[in-house]
Amino acid sequence: MYLKTISALLLVAAADVLGHMHLHYPPTLMGDNNPYTPGKPDSKLNYPYGCCGQTNTDPCKGHLGLLDTDAGKPVVEWQAGTKVNFTLSGQQIQNTDENPLGGNHYGGSCQVGFSTDKGKTFKVATTWQGNCPLRHGGIEPNKQTFDFVIPADIPAGNAVFAWTWVNREKEFNMNCASVTIKNGNGGNQQQPEQPAAPSSTPTQTDSPSQPQPTGSAYKLNDCSCECPSQTFTSRCTCDCPAPSSPSKRRLAERQALALHTEKLRQAEKLNVAPRAAEKVAFTSRPDMLMYDFAGAACTSRATTEKSEAFELQFPNPGPDVVPGDNEYKLKLPTSCA
Repeated sequence: MYLKTISALLLVAAADVLGHMHLHYPPTLMGDNNPYTPGKPDSKLNYPYGCCGQTNTDPCKGHLGLLDTDAGKPVVEWQAGTKVNFTLSGQQIQNTDENPLGGNHYGGSCQVGFSTDKGKTFKVATTWQGNCPLRHGGIEPNKQTFDFVIPADIPAGNAVFAWTWVNREKEFNMNCASVTIKNGNGGNQQQPEQPAAPSSTPTQTDSPSQPQPTGSAYKLNDCSCECPSQTFTSRCTCDCPAPSSPSKRRLAERQALALHTEKLRQAEKLNVAPRAAEKVAFTSRPDMLMYDFAGAACTSRATTEKSEAFELQFPNPGPDVVPGDNEYKLKLPTSCA
């Protein structure tokens, strides 16, 4: 028993060293949940730059060349000025030869932003100074959901949405998704933000990774489940193929109810009026802080030393900043040009 326990602990430790997180929604370029991924997905989306035999050191894991091809089609349509969300996952990358389980590294610091010039520049939308991914959120995407507001003056059209992460071991990762921005004006106004008229229509994220409140069908463990559409309920019903036990059906019903309830709560959170204007113009927002590829401002220096137990403080976080939980001190980067 003792040897089995030690072996299990070593496996967990190995997973934490090798496995990390990736952008789950919107589906990243060459992701396993991206409907436009041709063939096998990128097996190293979870891995930070420079880790585990990777040779590519380009932004967006080297997948920007897929833009303007079928594999790079936009996976979501977002309205400028609205609150949306993205999710992270440490789950195994499916349909690949190499798919270790990930880990959230008990936090770090993240940025999200957009490129409107096909990856030449990336402007910050929101910065999380610590506790990103969420320390206690595990690796499931429904527990790693982050809300942010799309800049109101971002130009309309196709864009690249980018997520970057510097974990507590000072490793860097970056994933990108192809998106479409609607109603963007591309202006350079810098007037104070004005309150917008209340909206009675919920702003919803068209997420393929989670059940939508406009639909009540869920597929869980080979069971087909139904929940009342756009309605909070106390029970969902599932039909499981034979042979299946009543306990399997009840488990699927509980899981469907939890997913349905969480999605409705997310829709409520996003039911806010669009932002009408920006204090800082999109073109004047700082560039996202980049590491570890040609032209990047910084070089990561991975470490597990306890003396290095802090989280990155982005020096130019932009106007929209989400503070951490203060469990770790923040420090500015020391390996940047």
